[in-house]
Amino acid sequence: MSGGRPAVKGTAAAASRAAGPHPDGRPHVVVVGAGIAGLTSAFLLQRRGCRVTVLESSGPQYVGGRMSSVRRGEFFVDTGASLLSRRYHAMLRLAELAGADDRLLPSSDRIGLMRDRRVHHVHVGSLPRMAAGLLRFAPFPSDLPKLMLDHLRIRRSLDWYDMSAAARHDGESVAGYAVRRGLRPGTVDHLLDPLCMLASLQDVERTSSVAPFMLLNSLLGGGGLFTFRDGVGALPRLLAAQLPVTHHATVRQVEESATGVAVTWQAQDGTGEHTERADACVLAVPVSRTPDLYGQMQRPFSEFFRRVEYTGSVHVAFGLDRPTAERAVMVNVPRSEHPALVGVILPHNTAPGRVPEGRGLVMAHFRGSWSDRHRDLPEEQLVDHARSALRTVGLTPETENHTVMTHVMRPGQCVVFRRPGDYREMARLSSAWPVTSRVRLAGGDFFTQSSTHHSICSAVQVSRQLWERLEAAPAPARPHVPVSARKGTQ
Repeated sequence: MSGGRPAVKGTAAAASRAAGPHPDGRPHVVVVGAGIAGLTSAFLLQRRGCRVTVLESSGPQYVGGRMSSVRRGEFFVDTGASLLSRRYHAMLRLAELAGADDRLLPSSDRIGLMRDRRVHHVHVGSLPRMAAGLLRFAPFPSDLPKLMLDHLRIRRSLDWYDMSAAARHDGESVAGYAVRRGLRPGTVDHLLDPLCMLASLQDVERTSSVAPFMLLNSLLGGGGLFTFRDGVGALPRLLAAQLPVTHHATVRQVEESATGVAVTWQAQDGTGEHTERADACVLAVPVSRTPDLYGQMQRPFSEFFRRVEYTGSVHVAFGLDRPTAERAVMVNVPRSEHPALVGVILPHNTAPGRVPEGRGLVMAHFRGSWSDRHRDLPEEQLVDHARSALRTVGLTPETENHTVMTHVMRPGQCVVFRRPGDYREMARLSSAWPVTSRVRLAGGDFFTQSSTHHSICSAVQVSRQLWERLEAAPAPARPHVPVSARKGTQ
């Protein structure tokens, strides 16, 4: 591994002194955002020989964004993604490059699906075993061939790096798709609804029909699941430790010129406003922030990004003094079983070493619609809601009398959900970003899918394209042409 540097822990002024041309002539890239996409971009650009500066508005405990883990007592609690597929080849390769091999843990592949208050177990690591489990679980097994045939038809367009091809399948909601295909309500409630919840925490009536097939694509025939010792945040923490990251730095503006970029940011420590001058900039921040940060963005992009809608969430974690009787790594709860609870994730069941021996960790996740209405409740009320929901569906009774830790998370911008028609707009815009631009967008929230692996794939692609741009001889500045006028973007 090359190019490793310690994280910057000093004041904001220290980062300002590093700004500007470097004596060794290496290209300088400012990365805005220390989520998994920003850290991946910075890490790969640094390996290619760039000098990087990472600016992050939050503190170091939240490094990694939706792939972070916070420590609460003896437990590492994942703030977002918890279950990772062996099909995440780019993530596994990144972990290898970052030196995280010894932190990878092969995970159990036992998933629980609830119907009539009973948990049915399905093993997702093997396609035959998964199919057999679904046939036993599905209320209407005759609907499964339709789903599988449609998945085979769509799967070639579900590219981790480019979702443009999925546009031709994006014309209806999941609910509309179910009606058109003649799927029965039980199939929607117990199969499609949980897939939508896993993908975006949104209801089948609002979500594009592409979304559940994207999730199926992550699970089917992938060889199972994996996790990280000390939580999924172990990977972004390791990346950040090898990068110059300045925390509590709020970026106000990114301005591009023919020769470089100027990134203006405000320090929380009161040292005032600073400007980083660099050869290029990667924006790896929530989509809705980018039009205001980068005012030179062409109008079709800014209009689309302002329309992107995030789903909020409420997660409640229970640290237990013992494991649970339930052995699945996750149990999905359809809305026909409970109107608010999506399900539970059980990290202690993933692999030995994920939580302290003899302990249990239960993470209750709620639907986006419920979370939006209840996010501002006091923490103790949200804990009570979680216990009540678990009691109603008969899951993890150990949370009643064996809890030694509780932790509530309520991210307002948890995950982007794609509405019908969004993939068509993404396909039009994703190839239209000016190739000569020194500003690039990294993260699955922009042009692919809102997941940790899509975000890593986006960052891999952006770092390669930006390096090729910086390596090339400076191109003459060209006027920005509206996207609608570009050939091939209609």
